Amino acid sequence: MAGDAGGDEIGGARVLESLLEALGRWPDVGSQARVSIERWSSLTAGEVKAYQDKGISAVRGAAGWQSVADQVRELGQLRYEPAVPTLIGLWEECPVNPVAVAAAHALFGIGTAEARDALRHGIHDHDHLARFMALKVMFTDDGTAWDNVAHLFSDECLATTAGLTAAAEALGLLSPWSFTRSGPEWHSEQLRDLVSQDHRWLDLCVGLRDHEVLGHQARQVLRYADPAVTGPALDAARAVRAAQTRTPAGRHLRRGDLVARYLDGDHRGVWRDLGAIAHLDDLWRAEAEQVAVLTMDRVRRNASSLTAALIACGWPVSNEQALPGPAADVEDRLRQLEQITGSAVPPALAAYWRIVGTIDLVPRGTWDAPFPPGVPEQLTVADPLEIIDLSTAWFSVEEWQEESAELHPEIAGPLEITIAADYLHKANISGGAPYSVWLPHAGADPLVRDEEHCLTFTDYLRRAFAGKGFLRLDQQDEWVAHGVTRDQLAELTGWLANVEYEHLDF
Repeated sequence: MAGDAGGDEIGGARVLESLLEALGRWPDVGSQARVSIERWSSLTAGEVKAYQDKGISAVRGAAGWQSVADQVRELGQLRYEPAVPTLIGLWEECPVNPVAVAAAHALFGIGTAEARDALRHGIHDHDHLARFMALKVMFTDDGTAWDNVAHLFSDECLATTAGLTAAAEALGLLSPWSFTRSGPEWHSEQLRDLVSQDHRWLDLCVGLRDHEVLGHQARQVLRYADPAVTGPALDAARAVRAAQTRTPAGRHLRRGDLVARYLDGDHRGVWRDLGAIAHLDDLWRAEAEQVAVLTMDRVRRNASSLTAALIACGWPVSNEQALPGPAADVEDRLRQLEQITGSAVPPALAAYWRIVGTIDLVPRGTWDAPFPPGVPEQLTVADPLEIIDLSTAWFSVEEWQEESAELHPEIAGPLEITIAADYLHKANISGGAPYSVWLPHAGADPLVRDEEHCLTFTDYLRRAFAGKGFLRLDQQDEWVAHGVTRDQLAELTGWLANVEYEHLDF
């Protein structure tokens, strides 16, 4: 064994010397410090592109980077501790991504306190690998996983985007990372059994099952944990939920108050008050339903006027596509949805489906055909308004029913009803999750999920109509960063200025 150790020392020294010589031949590659989630979110689109372009250029300009990455991996396999300072430098500053990745894994393999500390510091990095390696260190530190990781779930940490991201990814390690023919697979047996072996993790996940951000990950952990352990805990939590009284509606309301205020023009004030009520009682719901009808009648009129104006200016949709009207089975679908979720559909959403049905300004006809001359094609990625009717969206209900059929009711999760494709799919580009609303929702006006502006349904519509049918006109710096010229932006602005329609506030 001593001879093997001595051989590893000699071999490690030789590999490190060769690595340093190779790095010395990269004088123009430079360095690029890692960026935190908080810092990344503050970058402009141009700064993001510059950061990404530097990494691409570094890989192209670093001769022999594959050999360098191999040497880094070899140092990790040899557990050559004198290489740790060099590896930390590569991990924290090397712009050649494959080499930085190899350095991270080599540091974990060597495993000295210095190496693990360097990885642990990446917990709030914008790069997923940095957060993964930090969590890998935390979950394998001396002591219990709870003692090492639980601080990520403190109120202070969960008050920030970076903290929520780290907490979500920590929970993600407790559920399967892949699925094979033989079943789900975890990162390790230790992580697989944590919920069963330590009730603190079980209590945490049960308590987070309804969390706005962490709820999905918490339910995934519970879904794949031992049902003999999770079942009793979830039954108890369900009993507590059933015993809770409804949240009081809030300020006193006289019948007709909200409707009268709305008719007097206090449109936003009325919806602001409705939005403050988490759980509508009968009186508030009756008022909300009347206000929603008045609102969606105005939305329908806006949609008709705007669609006509866009088509007159050349926007490539037809009136039949854009405004086909409510689905014939809307009342049946709404009744079914109430039975499935155990709660009435939120008034804003129900009134939209009854009165408007569908708005579809997405120019799908141009996906395989030229765009009309004189019409700014860049608007295809400006998120043209689309909200599909309940009948078209019913596949979401069927998928949820199928997926939740064998799950405990407390981990089935909300019914996520798709209402539109995301802005990239609308432009025929592979994108992210569709925009959706979550049911049941006991208030009047649900949030539109997975859309970057985090708006309620009525505010989402307001933003769309204020932008003449487009929701991402605030992202023009992103377009410029990816090659749109100022002249093209001027043409786009001029074209939009020519779209004139009679707008009704709602």
